[in-house]
Formats: sequence, C-alpha cells, structure tokens
Amino acid sequence: MQRLLSCVLALCLCAAVALPALAQAAPVETEPLVGTVPYPAGSDAATAPFVLTYRYPQFAGDTPALQAINAYFGTLAADAPSMAAGAAAAAGELPVAGAPAYYVALDYRIAYAGTDYLSVLQTASQFLGVSETERWSADVFALDGVYAGQPVTLTQALGLEQQNADAAQASFAADLLYRLVWEIIQQEAAMQTRAYFPDATEADLRAAFDPEQDFYLDGDGNFVFFVQPGVVAPELEGVLSYPFSLAELLSAAR
Repeated sequence: MQRLLSCVLALCLCAAVALPALAQAAPVETEPLVGTVPYPAGSDAATAPFVLTYRYPQFAGDTPALQAINAYFGTLAADAPSMAAGAAAAAGELPVAGAPAYYVALDYRIAYAGTDYLSVLQTASQFLGVSETERWSADVFALDGVYAGQPVTLTQALGLEQQNADAAQASFAADLLYRLVWEIIQQEAAMQTRAYFPDATEADLRAAFDPEQDFYLDGDGNFVFFVQPGVVAPELEGVLSYPFSLAELLSAAR
C-alpha cells in the first residue's frame, strides 16, 4: 500500500510541475487593513494594559478568488476585538498602571504570489511580561480550480484528493512530512546546529505540528514547514522552519 501511495504522490507532483501557467496575472497588493484594539474596550491605546494591533493584506482585482481572499482577511480584521479580549484573558493578570503594557502584534508577509497560489505567512509577536515571542501561521490560497479563493491543505496543494484518495492516501503526505522533518531534527541535533531538547521525541513533534496546515510556499515555490517555539527546541530558537522543493518531496515519496 505504501508503495502505491508513493506512486500516487509522485504522479501528482509531476503533474503539478508539468501544468502550464495560466494567463491570469499574479495578485497585486493594495492598502492593507490595519487597526489597533486596546483592552479593556473603551480604554486608550496609550494607557491600556493590553493592546492588539493587526495588519492584514488586501489585493487589487475583481476576480471571485481575490474577492474571497479579501473577504477572508476582512473577517479577521472585524474579529480583532474578540481576539483582543481572548488574548488578554489568556494572559491572566494584566499589568498595573505605569507598567509596560502587554501586547500582541499581528503582521504578515506575502511569501509567494503566482498565478496558481497565493501564500501569506502571518506572524504574531507578543509580550506578556517576560520577553517577546513570535508564532507563525500561514494560508496558501488557490487562485484557480475548485478551491479558488480558499485556503488549501497540503493534501489539496499536492492534488492527492483529486485522485479519489481514501483516508490512508489522504494522510500519506502528512506522514511523509513527519518522517522527513523528524529526520532533519535528529541530524541537526547530532551535529548540534540547533539546541533541540535532548528528550524531544517524534511524538512531541506530531502533537504540535500539523503538516496539512503548518506550511507556506516561498518565492521559489518550495514548501516550507514550520514548528512553533518550545515544542522540540527552546523558545530562544524561535520558529523552526524546514523547506523542501518539489524535487525533494518527489524523491522522498519513492
């Protein structure tokens, strides 16, 4: 069965490489959505004990896909007050007047903008009284096809579900990435190129890393997978990233 699934993934990756680019242009950014939300509601941003700021992208064009993407980020911006309230509640006791305010700063960068996909890497920098930390999330939007305007999973980006894949086939891509990333972690730990926890296990990785969601496309079209700080390495190591080209994934799937 695994050999069959490997062949399916290989065929899908080959098809992804061979497909001709569509005539449509790559997305072009316009003015982003920006805002500042002090907490508690009604307080002043200069004196509030907690402040959430956000910046979300918007794109020019009237295609249904771009309209859907703009609406997606517009919904996130509209939800900022509830996000601020939730983050403040999770932080626990807020600083007293005169102490440095807690904050969460939401930002983004366009990691890949082609005619097929749009990849947006989102960062959340936060200070909750000790030091600033950063977390990543990402959305890879399809610009054409049945998923146009929607964020896609790894399985969808590789086209596996289009081959009438069953549950085992659908999980093959994720299982492959768990293995590849864990192999890199073991190699880097042995070479001491990163300060991984000595007792970190593959189970720790699987519990906190979802290859179907935790990835973005970079400017060269590579799949970049990321693991949040504090999972298999100390917070000081930051977000860990592991890029793979289509050729590397194709080779690993054989």
